Amino acid sequence: MKNLLAFIVLLNSLLLINSTNLMAENMNSLHVSKNGRFLIHKDNSKFFPLVDTAWKIAWRLNRDEVDYYLQTRKEQKFNTITLVVFPMSKTPTNVYGYQPFEIKKGKYDPLKPIIKTNKYDYWDHLEYIIDGAAKRGIYVILLPAWGSRIAGDWGDGHPYGDVILNIGNVSNYAYWISHRFKNHKNIIWMIGGDRSAVYGKYDYRAQFRAMAAGVLAGNDNLPMLMSYHPRKWKPNSSEWFHNDKWLSFNSVQDEPSDQIKAIEFDYNLSPPKPTWLFEGGYEKRRQGNKIYTDWQMRLQSYQTVFAGGFGIVYGHTDTHLFGEKLGGNVEKLKIENNKWEKNLHDPGTEQMQYLIKLMTLWSNEQYLERIPDQSLIDGDTGKMTGWQGYISSVIQATRGSKGDYAMIYSANGRNIRVNMNRLAAPKINAYWYNPRNGKWNVKDKEFTEQKSFMKNIPSGKKAPIKEFDPPGKVANGNDWVLVLEKDQTR
Repeated sequence: MKNLLAFIVLLNSLLLINSTNLMAENMNSLHVSKNGRFLIHKDNSKFFPLVDTAWKIAWRLNRDEVDYYLQTRKEQKFNTITLVVFPMSKTPTNVYGYQPFEIKKGKYDPLKPIIKTNKYDYWDHLEYIIDGAAKRGIYVILLPAWGSRIAGDWGDGHPYGDVILNIGNVSNYAYWISHRFKNHKNIIWMIGGDRSAVYGKYDYRAQFRAMAAGVLAGNDNLPMLMSYHPRKWKPNSSEWFHNDKWLSFNSVQDEPSDQIKAIEFDYNLSPPKPTWLFEGGYEKRRQGNKIYTDWQMRLQSYQTVFAGGFGIVYGHTDTHLFGEKLGGNVEKLKIENNKWEKNLHDPGTEQMQYLIKLMTLWSNEQYLERIPDQSLIDGDTGKMTGWQGYISSVIQATRGSKGDYAMIYSANGRNIRVNMNRLAAPKINAYWYNPRNGKWNVKDKEFTEQKSFMKNIPSGKKAPIKEFDPPGKVANGNDWVLVLEKDQTR
């Protein structure tokens, strides 16, 4: 397997040699759209972030493995990854045996990074990952430190042995790491790290704000994208930082039963800021005989995006750890049977590209005018049931603000009754889009090209309700997207 991996990496490198540098040169800084709902490029063109969770890549993978991982994700249309700068607990080395910091009394000293001017070091390897992503047109969401390094225990926030950042040093460390990578145009910053900012008497808001200030200062206080990664089941980023200027967009971590209402809550805040599901359920997450399959990956993605999210973050239980067990010491663990590599092509991973394909169908103007609108749906909009709400009968709708197009997701193939009076007059065409394979369906036959199954449906103020019956039977996993648009909308 290792020889095969080396061959694939070499082959990919040869194929990429003429294109990767061009991709890196064409990458430019992202910023928030004027309406406060989306991320856009420097030239104001649309950007839909399709993100893969790669928390531990910085210390778990060698260069060949990094290249293989990044190239695979590029081919699957992921345009962003998220990672943590240094290990979340204890003091392990990276795969090459390099430490990020000097160690004092058994703990990292975050103000003493180990920098070897004439030798490849920990920070050079991190830069290799960031540059490798840029060469493939991939952005990197960078967490300067996991929340355990600041806010202590996940459950109650009490300080413990892994805490190394405090109000006295966190800003200086953040300044250093930001300044170290200030010239890399493909970085988005993320503060937090699966922690609440407040745990009763433990209030860490000052520390996280100091980290944000340090990141900004390291980039000469120039505008940059930054958010906060909260913990699950508790308040999300908007609870503490929505009105902070450094918070460019909100981030949510929730299980499916709470994801839609969390996105809707953020969407209705003032001033408007983009929001999204930054961490949800991971593919192959298990509890007994219950499991998060590709269907759960799709339903939480389409539901939150249609509810107002500006992008989506995918995660796989066996990939984001890259062979390391939760809470384990990297020095004592080995990657067994390259399990993370085998899971790079699991169904949910491959199917995420069909979401970005659908979202980027629209013109730049239409994309930036998209709004959530459940009033499009007549009748019951469904619910989430089962463990963490992993079974969905939800119908979720989004449309262009001018009513010239709409997309409605039926999680289990239930009929969709549409208030056609919410759409632009006088006629609308209808299409079925299959989120499992990215194809269009006409009368239960799939086509690679988009074709309408129904034309000239009356729409506008006096139009009657129209019911649409998705292909197949109502069943878990038989999800469909109803796409409605005026002729020559795009």
